[in-house]
Amino acid sequence: MNICSRRDFLAALATGAAVGALPQIARAAKPAPLADVIVLGAGLSGLNAAMLLESTGARVTVLEARPRVGGRVYTRSDLPGHPEIGANNMTAGYARAVAVARRLNLDLIDYAQRFMLTVGDHIGIGGQLLTRTDWAASARNSQPASARSQFPAEYVGALLAHNNPLKSADLWVAPESIPLDRPMYEVLRSLGASDEAIALGFEHNIPYGTSSHDLSALMYWFIDAWGKVQRQFGAASLAVRQGNQRLPEAMRASLRGDVVLDREVVGIRQDAASVTAFCRDGSRFTAKRLVCSVPLGALASIDCDPLLPPLLRKATETLSYMKVSHHYFAVSRPYWKEDGINPSMWTDGPAGMVFGQRFGDTDEDVTILSASQRGLMAAYIDRLPPTEAASLIQRDIERLRPAAVGCLTAVGAHSWAQDPFATGGWVVFGPGQVAEFAGKLGAPHGRLHFCGEHTAISNRGMEGAMESGERAALEVADALQ
Repeated sequence: MNICSRRDFLAALATGAAVGALPQIARAAKPAPLADVIVLGAGLSGLNAAMLLESTGARVTVLEARPRVGGRVYTRSDLPGHPEIGANNMTAGYARAVAVARRLNLDLIDYAQRFMLTVGDHIGIGGQLLTRTDWAASARNSQPASARSQFPAEYVGALLAHNNPLKSADLWVAPESIPLDRPMYEVLRSLGASDEAIALGFEHNIPYGTSSHDLSALMYWFIDAWGKVQRQFGAASLAVRQGNQRLPEAMRASLRGDVVLDREVVGIRQDAASVTAFCRDGSRFTAKRLVCSVPLGALASIDCDPLLPPLLRKATETLSYMKVSHHYFAVSRPYWKEDGINPSMWTDGPAGMVFGQRFGDTDEDVTILSASQRGLMAAYIDRLPPTEAASLIQRDIERLRPAAVGCLTAVGAHSWAQDPFATGGWVVFGPGQVAEFAGKLGAPHGRLHFCGEHTAISNRGMEGAMESGERAALEVADALQ
């Protein structure tokens, strides 16, 4: 086997040739000789690592526990409008993801205008639907006079964004930022937010964690600073035609080596010459190196010999993943035209955040209604039988929107926390955990290399996954010399 040099690999990354030169063909699983690299997980990070390694001449086998590729990129193509269960969109600043999509001849559509139409102009609080004027006059509104017209989440979000001490996103892992690695609750209180405003504006439909006490403000400020950088690339909100899952599917099709589905790895053993992955079905795969892209929660269930490094073991035991659930309802008639209110709305009840998704032929077409729960509400919903959970959410929507009675039919649901191969939507750093773990979880361990969004430093979401796969591929290519 001819492995290209580190210099050649870096040059290929810079020019895009590493991906562009890959043949777009799919290969069926078959017996194979010793591979150069095994990649665990066929999400974006693992597939990007596999593509880049193949471009160096390495023989790569990808093992995926699910019956599909994509990981937390998941499009429900069986539902109206093919809603995204994870990875909703890409900005123009998603350089790696967008570049790969275009090299693989995928059609990217700018849905920015449609996404703007999903921003609701009412909120549901205490079982009542309120306008902005209603909320400004509400006795439950504990926001300062200058911010009473802001909806609860808007108030807290603006407060944190305007007081973000990070001058650039990459500073979140700098030593001087360690004092910011403190509970979000303390920060919000220091900025003047009342307990009532924190509970309503931050902890209902919480963006990260389960409460303001278990989230590091430094993690939040990093994501806010990163988002500001993304907005500098423009307002575009890109998605792949017919669903973002078409991206990992095209990445899989471009690989020469095998992508073996329904193959859960339960053990990894390495010695001085090779590393072997042991699967639940009794099969095993051996290679010179192994790239592990699985989330920390799933990694915790894999037995490793020798044991993982102490810091990584501690991360698998203590870092949490976001609890988030989605429920979908087909709509028999456009009831929002009857009550004159946008179908999307923020609520403090079981419905969580409701969105009228628009993936039809025109911007006005609402193809499906989604209701997303996060944090403690998601944990509560997940404990209910599926039909009872859907009924509870539907009743909450109908209580706020009487015009919706008789219009909704539950057609699907997904809980990321209940997915054993994801264990949640995205990693959450608690107070003190940024300093302890951020930027350190991707360190190699013998013949094991690690990637995944939780190891990314400069990006989040799909781009963070791609970034991490690129880093791991470079490490492995260097080690194979």
